[in-house]
Amino acid sequence: MAELGIFDEPQEKWVQFDEDTEVLIRYIDRETLNKITRKSDKASRLSGGDDKTIFNKMLAAECVLGWRHLDDHDHPGLVINKQPLPFNVQNRDMLMRRSNEFASFVNTNCINSRLFLEKDDDQKND
Repeated sequence: MAELGIFDEPQEKWVQFDEDTEVLIRYIDRETLNKITRKSDKASRLSGGDDKTIFNKMLAAECVLGWRHLDDHDHPGLVINKQPLPFNVQNRDMLMRRSNEFASFVNTNCINSRLFLEKDDDQKND
């Protein structure tokens, strides 16, 4: 049987991005996704900007809440040109605009309700 998640409360989860980095993702339901799509369509028409870039920026604003190293939470985990990339709005937007891997990860995971049904190890022990 296929179990799907329909949530009454916002859902957030640390999702592993690679072998040593995780990203804090908020689940985006269908209604919210439609709102983001409408807003980004309007913004791209008014600004003449690239619709996919604007959509990705708006999506990330709703669902990317942070990133960190799995073992050392004082390290951001993401590295660009051998330099740690701290979480902030500018870096988040830059990754959504310039990194195929990061944008694809975010777009795939923020709408995966099954992912948010799974309990983290920390939650299982509570």
